[in-house]
Amino acid sequence: MLRALTVAEMQARDLARRWVTLGLLFGLPATWYLAERASGAPWAIGAGALAMGWTSGAAALFAVLGSRRVDPRLVQAGYRPLDILAGRIAVLLGLALLTATAFVLLILVGSHPDRIGDLLLGLGFGGLVAVTLGWAVAALVPHELEATLVLIGLAGIAPTAPGAVGRYLPFYPLLRFTDVTLPPPAALPLVLHALAYTAALLTVALLLWRRHVRVIR
Repeated sequence: MLRALTVAEMQARDLARRWVTLGLLFGLPATWYLAERASGAPWAIGAGALAMGWTSGAAALFAVLGSRRVDPRLVQAGYRPLDILAGRIAVLLGLALLTATAFVLLILVGSHPDRIGDLLLGLGFGGLVAVTLGWAVAALVPHELEATLVLIGLAGIAPTAPGAVGRYLPFYPLLRFTDVTLPPPAALPLVLHALAYTAALLTVALLLWRRHVRVIR
């Protein structure tokens, strides 16, 4: 536990030094939302929520890629991969939660939504999926530019994919919960969708990431 807390502190300090990036984590979804809100578009909340999901995934992606040289050294120093995982994912989930909370407050002031519960579920589970998605993409694509483009592609196709295809994409629960142009959704299938994606993405990410940090003794 102590080592996991140490990793979490290291990760938090690294993110805190990137204050411009932290500002963008909230500024990007806020800009998307405010632009669509100003134009009167009914999908303003969904557009901003999707941007929030992308920024949470991007934060995880850059955190993992930025630590590729550090993680094997931590393992050599005696840290277990589980310590590194627990510390890092706690910080990334906390950051996603803070971003989502700030975005919820902005929407409450700007749009006065009727379905606040759906909004909270969408942003909460959307942030969970986004963090594991960012980690998985970072583990699969080890270069920042290509990994960022993959993440942009996954987020960009989510609102435009045909219904049968869109239901199987990672950001589907986030978009469905925050789509005020459709009737209120059944929450349980969307929650299970998000949890299944989270488990699958986390499994893929950990298998690939653990192979990278493994030390042959």
